[in-house]
Amino acid sequence: MANNYKIKVRVEIEACADTTTDGPIKKGVGAFERVISAEQAHSIDECEQILLQTNYEAVRDALACHLSAVSRQYALEVAGSLARCQVKPYRVDGEVGRITFDCYWVEPTNGPDIAPSPFPALHAQEWYRTAGFKEIALAYGATEESYRQAAALINRVRHQPDATPSRTLRENTEAEGRQVMAYLEQRATNILQEHGFTAQGAPTEAADDRVQPTLVTLSPERVERAVQACAPEPEWAAEMARNPVPYEDPTRSTHVSLDDVGVKRQKATRKKSEASRQEPKRVYNTIAHIAHAGQSYILTGQGVARVLRLVLALLLHNQLLKHNLLFFVDGQRTLYTAILTAFSWLKALQIVLDWFHLEKRCKEELSRALKGREIRNGLLEELLPCLWHGCVDRAIARLRAVEPIHIKDEKALSDLISYLERNRPYIPCYSVRKQLGLPNSSNRGEKANDLVVSARQKHNGMSWSKPGSVALAAVTALVRNGEYKCWFRTGTLSFAFSASG
Repeated sequence: MANNYKIKVRVEIEACADTTTDGPIKKGVGAFERVISAEQAHSIDECEQILLQTNYEAVRDALACHLSAVSRQYALEVAGSLARCQVKPYRVDGEVGRITFDCYWVEPTNGPDIAPSPFPALHAQEWYRTAGFKEIALAYGATEESYRQAAALINRVRHQPDATPSRTLRENTEAEGRQVMAYLEQRATNILQEHGFTAQGAPTEAADDRVQPTLVTLSPERVERAVQACAPEPEWAAEMARNPVPYEDPTRSTHVSLDDVGVKRQKATRKKSEASRQEPKRVYNTIAHIAHAGQSYILTGQGVARVLRLVLALLLHNQLLKHNLLFFVDGQRTLYTAILTAFSWLKALQIVLDWFHLEKRCKEELSRALKGREIRNGLLEELLPCLWHGCVDRAIARLRAVEPIHIKDEKALSDLISYLERNRPYIPCYSVRKQLGLPNSSNRGEKANDLVVSARQKHNGMSWSKPGSVALAAVTALVRNGEYKCWFRTGTLSFAFSASG
């Protein structure tokens, strides 16, 4: 039995036709071989790894040879000879690994405009990143794991150790995120103007036929039956029926969950200077989850007003402003103000205070306001049913009836009453909405927050720069919307809903 074995790999890329007088494009050939011992030859694992390493080297070599030949062919076609050409290294970071090949660069003349090279122009030490590389590095790498872990993984699967450094992967991801955000901003501007809106999102007369004129609601008879079915006692029914939040027709409605997600801010300097002390401690991304007819889309950006502009463009592009528009929010005043400002012209608009946040706020304020857990829990058992059934007056009356002997912090109790008064127009009868099959919560939006920002940016003591956090969130949203393949290959987005979003 032979002591050694050879593993050989040969890869060829051959042109289909001869198109020049200089002869056909040369074959791109990559051929490598490895000599392995008998012990290695008897190991399936060893043979697999050596074969993969050899195969990847051969593929990279063949691809580099082919691309160099294509560049040479192009130079001959446009310049007639290679005398006017310079040979420059062209760098590619691809799914097969990193390669560098000779690119023939045609010197410009006074003749007709021609591209100096058949490949996209690169700057200085820039690498061309293929769509396949972006898919594994961004969609399956940087959006799921740390940059260090993602870089280690993609270099491992390409069998090219240390090819793409983690710092380069971070810079690539941030650059991709900035390009996505710039594209969305320009796309939004174009859509708004095409549909009769200003670039800022204000409607003109031409927009009237694209907007639902009134809120489409369920029939009063159906609502009345639901109220009667949900009322815990007969005397509650009248107050439940007076709740100011209407019951929208779910078949004619689009739901938007809007929230800000904060992550730890990266310090610009390690020294405690006056400037560093004044910097915000967190970086905030605004996440909007838009859902309609079982499909959804996620938008992200820096600032509520900017994201609401994108939301408006998305709705117009998908012809959804001829439906009811419902926003689910957590009670933050700035969100209300931004929504009502951006959509002040829309009559088919409704805002609902998310039940989870309402319940949470009541628990937190009563913990501050009352003496002891037993007193707090006892009051909650009375207060939460009032709010669940949309009886805000009854809930406020109960808070005002708390005996002074049980109060620890009067301001906290007063704050909760003010909170309920302020949010009265947005606190629906949650029990009736549930009976009618209408949503009460922004939990899908909360899940979007976790998928786009929190899961990747809030662990292991991570801290982020403002541009880095926003860019990564933009790329992650691209992946969650199922738009990443189209973007990596064409640089465009469908801006359409996905059943998996």
